[in-house]
Amino acid sequence: MNAATGAAGAARGKASTAGAEAPEPVAEAAAPGPAVPESAAPAGADPGAGADRSDLAAYASRRLGVTLDPSTARADESGWDFRVTHIRAADGAWWILRQPRRPEASEQLAFEGAVLAAVRGRTPVPVPDWRLHGPDLVAYPRLPGEAAGTEDPHTLVYGWSMDPLAHPGHYLEPLARALVTVHTTALDSSPVLAGRGQADPGTVRTRIANRLTRARAELPLPSAGLRRWRAWLDDDRLWPGRLTLVHGDVHPGHTLVVRPRSGPPALSGLLDWANADVGDPAVDFVDMLYAGGPAVLDRLLDAYRAAGGEVRDGMRAHVLARASFLWVHVALRGLDTGRPAWVETALRRMAP
Repeated sequence: MNAATGAAGAARGKASTAGAEAPEPVAEAAAPGPAVPESAAPAGADPGAGADRSDLAAYASRRLGVTLDPSTARADESGWDFRVTHIRAADGAWWILRQPRRPEASEQLAFEGAVLAAVRGRTPVPVPDWRLHGPDLVAYPRLPGEAAGTEDPHTLVYGWSMDPLAHPGHYLEPLARALVTVHTTALDSSPVLAGRGQADPGTVRTRIANRLTRARAELPLPSAGLRRWRAWLDDDRLWPGRLTLVHGDVHPGHTLVVRPRSGPPALSGLLDWANADVGDPAVDFVDMLYAGGPAVLDRLLDAYRAAGGEVRDGMRAHVLARASFLWVHVALRGLDTGRPAWVETALRRMAP
């Protein structure tokens, strides 16, 4: 399958925590910003220098009880929320070290850790297994596999490393089962999750309405788009009556696949839970629509329903509308971060 349009990276903050078994580390995407490839070391990645590299390796080794080799450290500084280091242990295993850059990023780790603890062991595919979780450092073994696709940071277009429709039983179906697991996770299983589980479903629609109001004031929005988004916001049938735990950032770059010697690529991991929240479950289908088009969305929804997920009337239309509105998020993100190219790209994509 050829590359398909994608903009999730620009619309939301990123803090990817990828892990492919490869000679060189995979990359963490910038946060916020478009995703970068996760199957190879980031271009220009700092290999780690002097005392910083040695001190981090020594500190993490003491905390983990694992000997990490500072000479193998590769730092990715592109993330706005986290500094990520890929480092190899004496036994040859690669590890991911994440360090929050600001207090609010450290607080974000607490919720992400609670989400991973709630879903780990329940999802049909592996998720990051945090062996060290503190306010200053998170560490875990890198998951095997390579990203199913990557997003060009300039064009916001996805390129797949495999065809998601060729063997749905190896990729889309286990992904759907993983989403059902996430969306049906009991929010009272953790005090941290329960704290957000009291959110009113109406707040989701209110936030989007507020974004549209701001966008109308600051951007030349197309009239056809305005009519569509207003109708979407006004249609009670399309909006969820309850909120669930969501991953919040399901796109090809955050799904790992392994390639056996014989047979098709198979889903081997679901990464980057930094945007997990209690919210509208439809958000976990938007990015796959952008990356793969309606055919991938429909196959994923069918698999989700077959796995016991709730596909309510109007959900497909709701996902399509959310996908359309995503370009408004991209444009506003471009304004907020001083990226006029994002604004221009978003406005072009909004055009009829």
